[in-house]
Amino acid sequence: MGVRVGIDTGGTFTDLVGVDEDAGQVIVAKRPSTPQHPEQGVFDVLANSGINIDHITFLILGSTLGINALHQRSGASVLYLTTKGFEDVPFIQRINRRHHYDLDWVKPAPFVERRNCIGVDERITRDEKVLVPLTDEELARIGAAVADWIAEGPESPAISVNLLFAYANPDHELKIGRFLQREFPHVPVSLSHRVAPIWREYERGTTTMADAYIKPLVTRFTRDLDAGLRQRGLSCKWQFMKSNGGHMVAEAAPEQAVQLLLSGLAGGIIGGSYFGELAGSNKVVTLDMGGTSTDVGLAIDGEYGYTTEYQVEWGIPIAAPFIDITTIGAGGGSIAWIDKGGFLKVGPQSAGAEPGPACYGLEGAAATVTDANLMLGRLNPDYLLGGRMKLHVDKARAAVARIGKKVGMNVEDAALSIVQLANENMANAIRLITVERGIDPRDFDLVAFGGAGPLHAAALAASVGIGRVIVPPNAGLASAFGTLVADLRVDRSWTHAYRSNNLDAAHLDRRFNALTESALDALREEGFSGKPTIQRSISMRYMGQNYEQEIVVAPGPITESGVADLCNRFHRQHEAFYGYSIPAEILELVHFNVSAIGKVPKIALPEIESGSTEATVPDAYRRVHFEEIGPVDCPIFLRHKLAAGAVIQGPAVVDDVDSTTVLPPGKQLSVTRHGLLMLE
Repeated sequence: MGVRVGIDTGGTFTDLVGVDEDAGQVIVAKRPSTPQHPEQGVFDVLANSGINIDHITFLILGSTLGINALHQRSGASVLYLTTKGFEDVPFIQRINRRHHYDLDWVKPAPFVERRNCIGVDERITRDEKVLVPLTDEELARIGAAVADWIAEGPESPAISVNLLFAYANPDHELKIGRFLQREFPHVPVSLSHRVAPIWREYERGTTTMADAYIKPLVTRFTRDLDAGLRQRGLSCKWQFMKSNGGHMVAEAAPEQAVQLLLSGLAGGIIGGSYFGELAGSNKVVTLDMGGTSTDVGLAIDGEYGYTTEYQVEWGIPIAAPFIDITTIGAGGGSIAWIDKGGFLKVGPQSAGAEPGPACYGLEGAAATVTDANLMLGRLNPDYLLGGRMKLHVDKARAAVARIGKKVGMNVEDAALSIVQLANENMANAIRLITVERGIDPRDFDLVAFGGAGPLHAAALAASVGIGRVIVPPNAGLASAFGTLVADLRVDRSWTHAYRSNNLDAAHLDRRFNALTESALDALREEGFSGKPTIQRSISMRYMGQNYEQEIVVAPGPITESGVADLCNRFHRQHEAFYGYSIPAEILELVHFNVSAIGKVPKIALPEIESGSTEATVPDAYRRVHFEEIGPVDCPIFLRHKLAAGAVIQGPAVVDDVDSTTVLPPGKQLSVTRHGLLMLE
């Protein structure tokens, strides 16, 4: 027993949720992030929470450090070693383009400069045989090239090694790795067979480069954060949230940096799923709108989707296990601007935490979504973070007025247009994960959280046809809460091209057993001692196809009859997905996947006091502008005063310490016994 703590470090704020298991109390805190020194934001929010650090028995951290570095191109200087003759692959990339007829589209720049790409005279074939051996003379040549590069003085150097077919036979990569570690012990090295043991050389290369690109950042952050926590009295081991929704012990993070890319995002969908279940909903769309971006996900029956690829930019894939999340550049800090055609745009550029929106008063001059909401009266300038952070209405008005002048609008119409454009961007993200996948959003509820999510949720739900919105307690901290309720999860994969007409089921069974043991060992290293759940799957395709369908493998040994059943299920799934199947065609079995999941005890939220279901008395009135009826004197309610059973008719606004909920005209809000706000 003690205090369990989850922390989410976002681009704008750092959030904390703690559960005191002795007192049965939930503790929350929120502080501005410190992008230049991200560990300081963690120390600040811990101090603000009032938690005695030596009482903490469990601490997990979700961070956007890695993904922000990739997006902002602020990572390491990378040297890329690859098989001789393939040095240009990171620049050739794929042959397809984002828009077929866009002749102006430029391929994204890889995370390495061409002059830092070195070919290695070696070659291993796809069937694991050595065609060109890696000699000591070649290692010496590589060493000289690396020494020359380091002598140039690159800031924060890192090395990425990606040899052909290293996933099948890693001997040459291991030999290079040992050599580099011996000769250049202070330079971090990423090896492709460890980072992304898959085929598709380009995807493996971009993933290994990304791992090297953020490895020095992750190493420094982990080191500085651990040292600061120990100095402040932390005695337990602490962990990172992984992109797949699992945990990773902190000391392992530098060697698996790419696993942390969506660390800060994964907690959101897990928390959203938890609150959906708490409200009695088994189908939810999660909407996490923060200061920099909005993340949208799906959860059905408490399960969320997984993917093995994430696009940092279109054409730069990262091949690692991720919770399936769609991210767009629409947050409270998204900047309003005018394009070359004179049209108003919102995002993806963000004002971030420093300087932030104009209303923060930190020398930010650009009009943002937060400034627009403030101008519409939807935000209380004296109640952000419970009044600890004042908003400057005059600076917000000046920033929005400048935008309005450029498009011929008064300040209120300009503010409303900024909000409407942000809403449409987010509605399109919801349609992307529902309608475009054949899913009807009208069958789902919307769980809205993040500091800005409840502000926009009702309008978004109406736009896409969702009938009910669920706003969790402490909505601005739901991602931090999600890290606390996340199960431990370890994913392992292996790539080998088998064909269904020449398949040894016993060999396949042995390989799956080896993957399972590897996953279980890692799960135990992360501190899990209970009975784990094992999930297995095979990525399959028709021979000659380029993309696979994932087929679940039933528990137990793999037999010949079991393989036949897998093939039959692939045919059925392919027909359901594409509208046809080719039962007589040979199948290729490409990726073999195992997930080991350790269930953690779920946290029981305390119930709030019950009150009357009669009309609730407002705490104040404020002039608020609604699209449907224009400006009105709107009733304002303080969330912490709302009792279970309370019912409010729109229009209304509910102010909370970490978020604000807008209830448009014609909508009704009710409060559940766990403090959830239900908008219908």
